[in-house]
Amino acid sequence: MGARLVTAGDLTPGRRVNTIHDVEQPGDYTGPITGYTGPGMFSCFFLKPNARDKDVPARARSVQHVNFPPHSYTLHQDGKITISPSIGDQTRDGGPESSDGWHGFLEHGVWRQV
Repeated sequence: MGARLVTAGDLTPGRRVNTIHDVEQPGDYTGPITGYTGPGMFSCFFLKPNARDKDVPARARSVQHVNFPPHSYTLHQDGKITISPSIGDQTRDGGPESSDGWHGFLEHGVWRQV
């Protein structure tokens, strides 16, 4: 896939999948799942919409996650998820902080760039 111009407000349909192993395409997400990041901790795992874009940082190509808390989620009746606050573009694992090129929201299963 070639590079694409990403701008604030861009929308990408998400796809909720059953397991972490099914997260394959940009926009895929699964969760909430418990037990992967700590006892009693719930998480959502995903590939951000830019995960297969040309020239993105290596970590942008990897499955990422957010934990609940500090994030919160709403599970809608149709099975789609909303996560808040925004899903950032910086790493929080103690490594060097640099942007992965995508910061935004997952709202009712749709990714929105800010």
